[in-house]
Amino acid sequence: MKILNKTISAGLAVLILIPAVLPVSVSAETSADKEEVIYIMTGADGSVNSSYAVNIFGSGDITDYGKYESVKMLNTNDAITVDGDKITFSTQAEKAYMQGNLKETEIPWNISIRYFLDGKELSPEETAGKSGSLEIKFKISKNNKCKTKFYDNYALQASFTLDTELCSNIKADGATIANVGSDKQLSYTILPGKGINASITADVRDFEMDAVSINGVKMNLNIEYDDSQITEKVSELSDGVEKIDEGAKSVSDGSDQLKDGGTSLKSGSSQLYYGTESLDSGVEKLLSGIYTLQSGLDELNAQSDTLTSGSGQVKSALAQIQNALDSVSSDTESVKKLAAASGQIKTAISDLKSGAEQLQGSLGYAQYKAAMSANGLDIDSLAAGNTQAIDNLYAQIAQLNDTISQIQGIPGYEEQAAQLQAQVDQLYQIIQLLNGNNGAIAGTEQYLNGLSDGVSELVSGLDQLEASYDEFDKSIGTLAETLSTMLVNVSMLSDGIDALTVQYNTLDGGICDYTSGVDKIAQGYSELTDGVSDLASGSKALVEGSDVLDNGVAELYDGISELCSGAGELSDGTGELKDKTSGMDKEIEKEIDNVISSMQGSDSEITSFVSEKNTDVHSVQFVIKTDAIEIPEYEPEEEPEEEKLSFWQKTLHLFGID
Repeated sequence: MKILNKTISAGLAVLILIPAVLPVSVSAETSADKEEVIYIMTGADGSVNSSYAVNIFGSGDITDYGKYESVKMLNTNDAITVDGDKITFSTQAEKAYMQGNLKETEIPWNISIRYFLDGKELSPEETAGKSGSLEIKFKISKNNKCKTKFYDNYALQASFTLDTELCSNIKADGATIANVGSDKQLSYTILPGKGINASITADVRDFEMDAVSINGVKMNLNIEYDDSQITEKVSELSDGVEKIDEGAKSVSDGSDQLKDGGTSLKSGSSQLYYGTESLDSGVEKLLSGIYTLQSGLDELNAQSDTLTSGSGQVKSALAQIQNALDSVSSDTESVKKLAAASGQIKTAISDLKSGAEQLQGSLGYAQYKAAMSANGLDIDSLAAGNTQAIDNLYAQIAQLNDTISQIQGIPGYEEQAAQLQAQVDQLYQIIQLLNGNNGAIAGTEQYLNGLSDGVSELVSGLDQLEASYDEFDKSIGTLAETLSTMLVNVSMLSDGIDALTVQYNTLDGGICDYTSGVDKIAQGYSELTDGVSDLASGSKALVEGSDVLDNGVAELYDGISELCSGAGELSDGTGELKDKTSGMDKEIEKEIDNVISSMQGSDSEITSFVSEKNTDVHSVQFVIKTDAIEIPEYEPEEEPEEEKLSFWQKTLHLFGID
């Protein structure tokens, strides 16, 4: 606990208790050779009209000094001797009161009281009896013409008394307002060395106001206060500031790391965007190639009707031969037609095989990759790039999650944490698109390899068909030549034709199965075309999404840069705060001492107000009182007395003669 001991001569309460009229009572504990009470009478505007001092002495021979216009004893008849500014007398009274009317003198304070009614300034006399909105501006400042230390060492208590029957809606900032009967008493306390500039407002009717009372005494206080709690709190504050500084540095370091990660993320986002653009371009080329292949399959499928029609003609010819043989007749022209039709079938089978071999050479995943590579798109690199991009995105998501965990809970970074979380969600969407892209590539490989296997089986079947039909065609040729040169045993020929018909029915079934397979391939490739078209749409969506992601990452990077800059400024500010709060407990203790010292004035010795020659002055008090504002009393004019007329004058008046 810290204790400040100051010599007490009076407390603030004494300001209210100083009497405004004599005799002036003194407490029993005062024993000085002299006390002074300075009475100052002012106008209602605060300007000094007159002043006098009441000097209080003990018994014995008294010598006092002062520049008085006149002096007199107030409670004794002791004779007073005046020699210039020297006053002497002897008294047997326990307390002797001598009044000295001061010559023109300067008091320690400039007092100004101004009156404004409805915004217009009036003299105190002009405000008496007026009604309206009143403002009283009360100002006290140092009078530099008074070469004393009373202004810096004395406190003042100023009291305004307003009649509530004449004043309403009273407002006075900084004043203590008390009810005294039907009056409102407004009290201002002015500390040593401090002036005042106050305003009182009220709505008034027939305005009048009692005298303003201002009392002044030396301000000496005993103050006990315990500063241990304050210093403990300040120490806690300093510790907290140090922790805040450490946290701010950690945030700054973390924001630097976040900025490095943001740079990598920004670079990866740009690469992803350009990669998706390349992917989209390749998918467009793939779609174009698929459309070309689809057109070829459609054309091949269209030839299936010709093949099945020719096979039907062969079956019809064989049936006619069977009918002819059954009727035991031989038609050479029919045999020639049979040989010609067989040649056409052989040619058609050869063409069909060539078309199937050409399809086999162009249909397959390897051929698809080669076609895409020729158009500038490496499917394997694309799939590998997708996988690498997925790994990179997962790494970036991990960095963003670490950053989110670092800044979560820090006041002021909620918006940045939400933006980072939104970016994580977008990265997961991109990973989903890239996985879908790899799935489409794998599905395309599986589907094309399946089609390639089917075409390979078709080519193998056509090889067997071509070889079998070549032998069949040779048989047809031999048969035609034989029938042309000799008669053939009709029964043997009929048996051979029957066997040939049976075999050809099998061949015709194979041809129908082949054309059906080609139709299925065409339909399946149409589904592939639709899938690649969807892939192209998804690729464009991926490009748009990666563009949005790239823009978002750019904005995120700008935000991270601002965060990093703000964190740096925060760290610098907390460091400066730490430096400024170091030793704050001692500074606060010193400032408290200064404030208390300014409140109670200095410890200087009490000096006489009336003359510096006076010593052993125990106390000096000031009682200042203004004129009251009163409505002048109306005094009716006296009517002139009627002149008394004589009898003769009255007689003349009767006849109208003056």
